[in-house]
Amino acid sequence: MRLFLFNPNLYFSLSDVVKRTKISTGAAKRELGLLEEISFVAVKKLVISLSENSPNKKKKSKKPPTKNSVWQVNPDFFFVEHLRSMFNADFLAGREDLAERFKSCGKVKLIILSGLFIQDGGTRADILIVGDDLRRASIESVISVIESEIGRELTYAILDTREYLFRLTSSDRFVRDIVDFPHKCLVDKMSG
Repeated sequence: MRLFLFNPNLYFSLSDVVKRTKISTGAAKRELGLLEEISFVAVKKLVISLSENSPNKKKKSKKPPTKNSVWQVNPDFFFVEHLRSMFNADFLAGREDLAERFKSCGKVKLIILSGLFIQDGGTRADILIVGDDLRRASIESVISVIESEIGRELTYAILDTREYLFRLTSSDRFVRDIVDFPHKCLVDKMSG
């Protein structure tokens, strides 16, 4: 549900759903079927299969569309906004867990959440990670798991401490767009 709620203008194929949610193909098919039943998602057929006997006759299938279909959240589903708010609040309630995930990524000194996490699409990044001896591959792995949980790609920045401080003191627009506007600090070992 999160995948569709946080990407309301996008269509997803079965393989997209499997890849982005990190669930099995069978589970994805079941979930999509259930979401279709309650009209949470709308399905569109990409390619029309034609019968071998007649070039103009549509082939009827008793199986639900999957292979050549794409799904999108149904904008007319009554509870879309309520569900979006609930899922976002639920995810943010576990913020402490979110900070824990980055502990093995180096000497993390600052993690700031903005953008999607505070329901403000106007900022340049959803997550800013600052520290020393940061392991980019580990951070990207953690980000990938978070993306699969919230169902949306995140924009993020990784800065070492010296670069962050330089950008902060030189009024760098990227950093200022994050720290001067609403945000949440998950980790802050720099002030104090």
